[in-house]
Amino acid sequence: MRNGVIAAMAACGLLLACDGQDDGDVLSGQRPSTVVVAETRVDAVPQEEPAVARSQWRAVSDQSRTVTGNLRVSLEGARGGPVVFAFANGITIRAQPYNVVPADSRSGAGGQSFAAVLGGDPRVDAYLYRVIREDLIRQREAQGGLCGTSQTRHMAVSEFVDGSGRWVFKVAAFRGESQPAAGDDPGLCAAYAYTAQ
Repeated sequence: MRNGVIAAMAACGLLLACDGQDDGDVLSGQRPSTVVVAETRVDAVPQEEPAVARSQWRAVSDQSRTVTGNLRVSLEGARGGPVVFAFANGITIRAQPYNVVPADSRSGAGGQSFAAVLGGDPRVDAYLYRVIREDLIRQREAQGGLCGTSQTRHMAVSEFVDGSGRWVFKVAAFRGESQPAAGDDPGLCAAYAYTAQ
């Protein structure tokens, strides 16, 4: 009788073991079937609100090296208040942020997007500023500021990581009375490019 019970238990265990293999059990981490759906999620581009995480920027474009030199950006008081853009070549701009828009939205400058105007990434945001004051050192007065001899009225700024993995800072200056993206031509002057020091 004892041998009969042991034989029955062994047969039952063998059936259970075979039964587990027939169910199509898979190893941990193994996919049960072939995946035929494409992966459509794209990692977000790292970006920051200007003057919050980084403040010192090195001029990298010819336009930036010639007109502005390196840049230091700082908040004046609390976040959301005026931002000071101090350029090494003697231009200082105090500006108030008034809007944040996707960089692929229209800037109003010749039908171009903010990304096209800035030479930036269309997947990030552009921060829009109204210039409160643009000061020039005496030696700089003949050349003028970001818009040359015209007064800079508005700016679009974007801070993000580019394709090479560097933090970059892009600035576009406008001389028109109309705000960028408002419909009327904002009078694009120039765009300037910087990288984190």
